[in-house]
Amino acid sequence: MTAVAKVPRSPFGENRGARRGGKNWASALAAGDQGKPKKAKREPKPRPDPKPVDDISGLPAGPRVIVPFPPVELSPNWRGHWSKKSPVAKTYRRLCWALALEAKLKVPAYAAGGGKIAVRLDFFPPDRNSRDDDNVPASFKAGRDGIADALKCDDARFQTTNVLHDEPRSCVVVTLIDGGDA
Repeated sequence: MTAVAKVPRSPFGENRGARRGGKNWASALAAGDQGKPKKAKREPKPRPDPKPVDDISGLPAGPRVIVPFPPVELSPNWRGHWSKKSPVAKTYRRLCWALALEAKLKVPAYAAGGGKIAVRLDFFPPDRNSRDDDNVPASFKAGRDGIADALKCDDARFQTTNVLHDEPRSCVVVTLIDGGDA
């Protein structure tokens, strides 16, 4: 005769703490039932490299920098843990900072005394998937902070105009508008 593990009874009733299938937690643990195995989370696909924008008409005049499209982890709709998002945001901010320094962006003369800086953000997504017009600028927050770091100013001074294009080029064109008209 085999020994059966005695399962303690709940003083609050038989179904208290019961799992699906009619077992309570203690009997399931004694039987070694761990439930269904969890699916491994799929890593997001990396973004393609940015394509050149020299052939696009309609981009405003002024100093500009071309940065990669923000990673999917920076989207407000991304459902990952903050500890996965934080290093991605830090890396993207640093990348935008370095690209803005490389492009030698400077605060325009009209805003040198602490005034508003007119900035136009042209978003070219990596693919033809539809995107909300409010999520794309929100996912670029780390990049905007990196560009403000390179300009040595607060990004609250930016007066931005956001333009979401349909053509996939996987980049964001940041233009400091000459004359202060965004």
